[in-house]
Amino acid sequence: MTEIFASLYEFFGFLPFYSKDFADHLRGWAADCSGYTGTVWYNIIAFTMTGVIALGYALMYHIIDSSKWNKKQHWWIVSLVIIALNWFIAFIIPFNAIRAGDYCKELLLTINDCVGFGFSNAIWSLILFILLTSFKYPKISSKNCRYTTFWNP
Repeated sequence: MTEIFASLYEFFGFLPFYSKDFADHLRGWAADCSGYTGTVWYNIIAFTMTGVIALGYALMYHIIDSSKWNKKQHWWIVSLVIIALNWFIAFIIPFNAIRAGDYCKELLLTINDCVGFGFSNAIWSLILFILLTSFKYPKISSKNCRYTTFWNP
């Protein structure tokens, strides 16, 4: 599972927004540099991203589901909140590990790596939210917002 998330966040190796050392840290490289026995941040952040997207989706399409919220600008408001929240989560967790020194000192980790990983998480948040809101099911149960998508605002 870790390698699937790693390849997604690194855009299949073509365009990683952070260093190889940072990717090793996210894969769970231990703080004592003994191997991949530490916390696997890829999995935790990917599942958190999925939860935030699901919460934003449920909020717009099933909880609020108001005729006032079925416009394209409301879809963009919800998506921007999801993107900002997921960027912050992907930035702050590794940033706190770096500030606390809870990583292998042989790895060269910078704040730019945290920003790049947050950016990567934000891009995937937008892609997944677009995909989730593009399909007919399960938003068919929404009374007012079922036709509000990225493609058909």
